[in-house]
Formats: sequence, C-alpha cells, structure tokens
Amino acid sequence: MESIPLLLRNDQLVYDALAQLGALSGKAFPSKEQLLWQTGLPEDLLAQSLEHLCQQKILQRTSDGFYTAFSAKPIYLHYRSFRSFGQMLECPGGAISTDLLSIGPVIASAYTSEVLRIPEKETVIRIVRLYSRDGIPFAYEEYDVLYSLLKNTPKSQLQKLPVLHVIQNNLPPTSYPASPLLIQSQYFSMTSSNDKDQKYLHLPLGENILQIVGRVYHEEKPLCAFTVRTDANQCFLKDLSTLHFHTKKQDS
Repeated sequence: MESIPLLLRNDQLVYDALAQLGALSGKAFPSKEQLLWQTGLPEDLLAQSLEHLCQQKILQRTSDGFYTAFSAKPIYLHYRSFRSFGQMLECPGGAISTDLLSIGPVIASAYTSEVLRIPEKETVIRIVRLYSRDGIPFAYEEYDVLYSLLKNTPKSQLQKLPVLHVIQNNLPPTSYPASPLLIQSQYFSMTSSNDKDQKYLHLPLGENILQIVGRVYHEEKPLCAFTVRTDANQCFLKDLSTLHFHTKKQDS
C-alpha cells in the first residue's frame, strides 16, 4: 500500500464511499458533506479525486455541474467499436502482440454466477489472453464465458480469433438484421498488483494496476464476464470519449 501514490489512495477511498452509499448502482449521488464525512478527506482532495474519477469514466458531470455515476445508466459499446482490449491501447513504440495463455473449464465464482445469471458453482469456460509489447507483457484479459456457448468450439478457433469474435460466431441464428454484442464496462479502478499480476505481468506486489471489469450481452442475455488488468505505468488508454458509446434503452 505504501507504494501507491496518495492521489490514487484518495481515489480508492472516494470510489469505496460511493459504492457503500449506493451511488454506483443507481441511487442518488451523495452530497459533498456525506462524502467528506465518509472519506475523511479535506474538501480540496475530495474535489481532486472526483475529477480524477471523471477522467477514468467512473463518474461524469451533468449539464448543471453535478456529478453522477456512469453506471447509473448502463453504458454500452457496440461490438464493432470494441473487439478487444488492444483497440483501447495507445502504447508508445514497439509492436503489440497477443498470446492465448489458457482455455479451460472452471467453477464460476459467486460474482460470475451473478453476472451470468447461472447457479453458483456451475462450470464456465475461462480464457486468458496476454498482451505484450516487444515481448514484454503489460496487460491481460480474463473471460468467463457460458459453458454452453463454447463447449463445442475447437481450441484452434480461440487461438486464432479474438474471444468476442468467437462468441459472435457461436450465437444462435437470429432474425435479420443480426443484433450486435453489447459490452458494458461496469467500472474502472486503480488497484495494486496481486498474485496473478505477478504470474502474467511479472510485476512485484504493490505495483499500480488499472483494472476494467465488465460483461458482454446479446439481446439482454449475459454471455460473458471479463476483467482486464494492465500495468498502469507501462501503457496508456486512449480517451474513451473517442469510442462510440450509446445508452441502452430502458424498458418502458
């Protein structure tokens, strides 16, 4: 924890407070006084962290200057706009390569079971893909996909094609025009490296990691939960506003 800059620790404090107060799951955004009390931060540092969370697309400013959470209304990306994490990367120098680290059945975690709306401890297919620049790993994706969707898919397909491409190819036939996959980024957060980051990214514990957690839908049915973790010191995300966001229409 000591190696994490003060600003990032403050951001995490504010993020945790917003989560505890329900602001990230659709409840009303708390007042400044509530956040000051909940975080224990002085007013200037609270304001700084709120702006930083806006830069990470966790929060956004409304037209009247107030804050709201991106997740208050589900924000989606068209499949054609985001086929893999690689399209969101802006890494100076060197060619980016991808490697498939593992494919296989695993028991779904409680979180994955909730996201995919399946019974606890049901089997899913886990796919781990690594991103490297000039042979140096800097990010990896971990997908937990419905077992029924990929159980008959040859491993060679997943070795050659992006995971979301394979998922799209395995969808049941739909009426024309075919509905696109929808990708919902649930949250972005700055955290510390863990055992998996040591294994995949060759990082010591306590390094800064940018984590993106989300899920993939097709016609309202969840198909996949994913996590992306990247060495925050080695790569930079493009401005997400350049991607084609659209807000999912709510049922009336």
